[in-house]
Amino acid sequence: MTACLPRVLGCLPIILILEWGAVVPGVGSQGSQNSQVEVLEPIEVTATRSARPVQNIPNAVSLITKEDVPPGQPAITLDESLSTVPGLFTQNPYNFAQDLRISIRGFGARSPFGIRGIKILVDDIPQTLPDGISQLDAVDPGIIDHIEVLRGPSASLYGNASGGVISIFTEDGPSGPFDFELKGVTGSFGLLKTQIKLGGRTPTSDYRVFGSRLELNGYREHNVTENLLFQTKFNWQAESGSDTQWTFQKLYSPRAEDPGGLTGSQAAINPRQAHPQNVLFDVGEEVDQELLGWRWRKPLGTKQDLTFTAHLIHRDFSNRLPFVSGGQVEFERWAPGAALKYINNHSLFSKSNRWIAGLDFLYQNDDRQRFDNNTGLKGAETLNQRETVDSLGIYFRDELVLSDDWELTAGARYDRIHYRVDDAFVADGDQSGAQTLNQGSGTLGALYHLTPEHRIYLNGSTVFETPTTTELINNPSGTGGFNPILKPQTSYSMELGLKGNPGIEYELALFYIRTEDEITPFELAAFPGRTFFRNSGTSERKGVEAWLRWRLLKNWQGTVSYTYSDFEFQEFVVSGMDFNGNRLPGIPLHRAVGQIEYRHPQGWFGSVLAEHVSRFYVNNENTVDNSAYTNVRLNLGMEKRWGSIRGSVFMGVNNMLDESYNANTRINAAGGRYFEPAPPFNLFAGISLSWSPPFQ
Repeated sequence: MTACLPRVLGCLPIILILEWGAVVPGVGSQGSQNSQVEVLEPIEVTATRSARPVQNIPNAVSLITKEDVPPGQPAITLDESLSTVPGLFTQNPYNFAQDLRISIRGFGARSPFGIRGIKILVDDIPQTLPDGISQLDAVDPGIIDHIEVLRGPSASLYGNASGGVISIFTEDGPSGPFDFELKGVTGSFGLLKTQIKLGGRTPTSDYRVFGSRLELNGYREHNVTENLLFQTKFNWQAESGSDTQWTFQKLYSPRAEDPGGLTGSQAAINPRQAHPQNVLFDVGEEVDQELLGWRWRKPLGTKQDLTFTAHLIHRDFSNRLPFVSGGQVEFERWAPGAALKYINNHSLFSKSNRWIAGLDFLYQNDDRQRFDNNTGLKGAETLNQRETVDSLGIYFRDELVLSDDWELTAGARYDRIHYRVDDAFVADGDQSGAQTLNQGSGTLGALYHLTPEHRIYLNGSTVFETPTTTELINNPSGTGGFNPILKPQTSYSMELGLKGNPGIEYELALFYIRTEDEITPFELAAFPGRTFFRNSGTSERKGVEAWLRWRLLKNWQGTVSYTYSDFEFQEFVVSGMDFNGNRLPGIPLHRAVGQIEYRHPQGWFGSVLAEHVSRFYVNNENTVDNSAYTNVRLNLGMEKRWGSIRGSVFMGVNNMLDESYNANTRINAAGGRYFEPAPPFNLFAGISLSWSPPFQ
């Protein structure tokens, strides 16, 4: 397969020649490149609960639109869109049984599966449960319109588990009356993805329907994935000025095998192998989920706005873990929620002022059982309990423009979270119990306009993170009920930033975060593959995030980002071992990304992305590390239009340098099985065909 690399690279000079001929009319031309610099209009984001220009928010905010993501991506996992975001680190794009792992400034790094510590929203509907866990398996990159990433603690806006915010918006209906698209992608290791997309628009409504199917054998043994996703969204504008949005999602994943972690020597000898226990016990999961969401917005005059959202998530889940006792888990989840938000744009002391008030309610009801795993077959029941969590949050935020140069932002929130377990398996005693947590959060920020194109800001904020239900019930004692010694962690953050858009967009942020009662994972030899959690005293996080994007030539765009993360434990002693001064595992000290994208007027396109990740530790003791690596991705393709029909063909290379590295690390894993190797040099190719009939 590596023999294909010279042919792929050989295409690059052709593209460069085509671009040179398009931009430079002839040798010695005096055409100014400055005339081709594109100055972008201010773009508004809504992650701060109201529409506001991204340059005027006193926080580190990243916006990724469809135009920012190079064409020709396979659209398999969300990291394809998030690679250039500083402060954000993704792992595990190839193990669908564990889901994509995302951390923002270290929040979420402890997660063994799913996402912890980060608030996830899709079309304003929270995907994060009241206990703080989020799943991304029902989010298909093929339907995403844009993503807003609010980096840093945001509990004053979203409450529990808001160390960062990722707000995803899927496509609305087309600009014309109808469109239809088919897309297919195939590639190495049995990759096959097909998707269909259609939509329409009338003067008062629009709709979008999307469906996809993914099949992947995987690079490693015992790594097969199958899933189907269906989504529809309908928007309606009433004569009264209100607008209503309905969304529905259906995910069916009958198979997602987990090859498990390997020791360093196992990964070096045979990176394709699965952990033998994972094969013996047929480790993996099945998921069947539906989501129904509704949003209603109504202007109250010219300066006020009211929004109400409601949703319901239903999830049937089962998985198998690599041990006998309690090694099979099943639950049925019902998770409704509702939110009310009011925005008022009135002057205060003759100054422009906006204040926002809201109420969030979330509920989670899990009917959970555990059974023995007899080499993949369901055995005797070992646990049967109902877990419920409800959360209620009230928040207030004010945005005041003091002058042409100064803007102030302040916010506060109060949250109440109640956990309850009703034990129906009393053979080991009644483990029923309840726990209530209350927390206040706040933020204060100031932004100063240095010039019309440059801003500097300073903010301080707090965030808290309760243990998730899974973390609480994974009791190291081996019984049901809650882990009685696990408690929430609280963080305090300061951030100084500079951002601007003088034809070249840039952002620089420096931050300091102190976390008390840091929640960290560990494993026990008696339960391999099951992760337990404990509080680890305090930690300090100091970091720098830099981002730059430029369009110096007409058809070229470049993006670079750099993240420095100096995260250390403080006052952390476990079983007589002092980890004070050790680095938090799972977070690299340095991460740098560069991307160059090219689009020719005749339809050719291409992009190259290089990501370098420095080595990082995978255990609290800092005795084992994950080696540094550089991952390079290349995409090439062409798009053509024939009247109302548009088609494209594309191909790409992942891990173009054929580097041996780990796509995922399991923090503090038992038996030293920390590593999940990534695939070597591999290819994908695809074709898409769309039809948009002309306007009538």
